[in-house]
Amino acid sequence: RLTYFDDDSTLIVEMPSAVHEAPLVALHTALVCFLENIPFDRKAVNANILSNIEASESLVPDMRISFQNMKSTTSETIIPGLAETAFSQHRDVLFDKLEEAIKENPSLLFVIAAVVFENAPYRSPKKGSDAGRALLRDAKRSSNDFLSATGDLPTLDAPVVVENHTWCSVASVWFKVWVCGNQPIDIRTDDPALVADGVTFFFHFDYGPVLAMIDKGVNAIRERLITLCKEIDEDVDVDALRDPNIVFRVRKDDIATKIAGAMRETAYRRYLAWYKK
Repeated sequence: RLTYFDDDSTLIVEMPSAVHEAPLVALHTALVCFLENIPFDRKAVNANILSNIEASESLVPDMRISFQNMKSTTSETIIPGLAETAFSQHRDVLFDKLEEAIKENPSLLFVIAAVVFENAPYRSPKKGSDAGRALLRDAKRSSNDFLSATGDLPTLDAPVVVENHTWCSVASVWFKVWVCGNQPIDIRTDDPALVADGVTFFFHFDYGPVLAMIDKGVNAIRERLITLCKEIDEDVDVDALRDPNIVFRVRKDDIATKIAGAMRETAYRRYLAWYKK
């Protein structure tokens, strides 16, 4: 994935991995279910939650929420929410990309950043190392053969170690969530009414404020959808669209499971890339 910044002519090349994508998978699923349950006219409004679709000239986010008025010949795509993930060494770049996206989409209501911290940046086995020699003695290992050598079930507290080499080890995932107030989102704000953050470790989930802010952002997005529906049809049943029984729900355990499973997949993909070289 390519990101280009005009200001300083910087081109960033990223290779997304399973562990890079994992923090947002549970949120994506929950958002899809939430929108599916809202009874808006699907012929009148095109609502999407997509991955790797442009949100600005500098950002192709990991998740983008969009609405489109299908009853107008001049309607633009509305982007009320987006989310992006990065590894910790790219956190400053992540914030730069989000700022640029907000400038180009000042009507954004909801932004999520997820930063994956590994215990140490990944390094492939060195040439001539014990791990390298052991793994090269065999034919290319299948995923089952490679991962069974860890001797562990997939959990957040189990680094993926094969032949005494660490292929993937997530220390924590940090989430930060912003919602829009009276002004466009400011990612530098510390206003607790507009921003919340939290960290997950394998033994601790500090996500209460984050999930509450996500819920606030999701409700703002529902209200934006209702506004669009009213613009198309002033007689739309607003009460049905605001049905309190239609709720957004994401579970902390789902987030942890997605990350733990992604660690295993990322480890095997890293092994394959190393083996091919």
